[in-house]
Amino acid sequence: MMNVLFSVLSLISAFIGISTVLLWFKYMKKVTVFCKVDSSNYRAEYPSLSVIIPACNEEESIEKTVRQLISQDYPNLEVIVVNDRSTDNTGMVLEKLEVQYPQLKVITIYDLPPNWLGKNYAVYRGVNEATGEWLLFTDADVMFSPSSLKKTVSYALEHTLDHLTIVPDTFYGGVFYRAFLAYFTFAAASVIMFTKKVGLGAFNLVKKSVYDKIGGYEAIAMKIADDMSLGALVVDKGYKQEVGLSGKGFISVKWYDNLFALLKGFEKNQFAVAKYSIFTLLASCLYVLIVGVYPFVGIFLGPIWARGLCSVSILSLLAVYNYLSKHIDISRSYVLIHPISILLYIGAAINSMVKTISRGGIEWRGTFYPINVLKKHI
Repeated sequence: MMNVLFSVLSLISAFIGISTVLLWFKYMKKVTVFCKVDSSNYRAEYPSLSVIIPACNEEESIEKTVRQLISQDYPNLEVIVVNDRSTDNTGMVLEKLEVQYPQLKVITIYDLPPNWLGKNYAVYRGVNEATGEWLLFTDADVMFSPSSLKKTVSYALEHTLDHLTIVPDTFYGGVFYRAFLAYFTFAAASVIMFTKKVGLGAFNLVKKSVYDKIGGYEAIAMKIADDMSLGALVVDKGYKQEVGLSGKGFISVKWYDNLFALLKGFEKNQFAVAKYSIFTLLASCLYVLIVGVYPFVGIFLGPIWARGLCSVSILSLLAVYNYLSKHIDISRSYVLIHPISILLYIGAAINSMVKTISRGGIEWRGTFYPINVLKKHI
């Protein structure tokens, strides 16, 4: 009886897992790695560009980010930082920078109006002050390599895109932290592959005219995953979108200080991504458990042929990690930590659900948002 169970699990796991990996590789062949894009042929003219950064308690990182952006060789550039109710020295840092750089605009928010999430309102206020033909939404801890703005805007124009988003490189963390990021990159790319909709907070470049036509941040005022929601709007309204991979050092972000902080950061997002559905979240956890964890157990269980299927599944995952190791700073050996990464993700997702339900909502940037209000904006 147990052999039958192990055989069925191996068949399901191998069929779904290997099929997903094969489709993933087919999809990734179409994804541009920006650190490898030729930058020798710059355009004669560039459209005006407004970079908008919502900042809440970012005193440690905001100065370096602003200086890197303003030192770019992009013509007609303005940087808008929205100080969103910071309680640290973010405001003082921005005041100093505003004196030094005429192309920097600083907006300070003291109170949050009703029916708005804090970050979403900060971006909305930033756009209201923007004069650029293109808008780039990014975060206060994102680092930009030289000429990265020219390269990405050129790419968007040459490929007649309305929206370009880029998966950043991550330059920080120990083995388990980086292994988790490798798994998360694979998982996120798989979701994007199937949904054809994407937006990433580190780099969301969109035409201002398109932003206005899709309703902008007013249309997603109460969406927790604002970056993904913006990307979904672009596609739903019929505009052209593309996602790229930074590659090592092109656009990079520290993200969180350690693995524990990263997993805690999932508290506000994961249940929201599941649209506050207990069934959807638990079903997704069961799916990744069978597809991603079982093969590492199944190689020791059941008939020989079933163990062989699990071995092939693991080898297909090794191919994924080998590919990722060429483009982000991870080791292919992290495939051995793959099941641990999935268990950590499942724990973070269930924690997000339990905490959101028990608290009756989420707390973000010092403001509490009831779950019944958030559900109305799904």
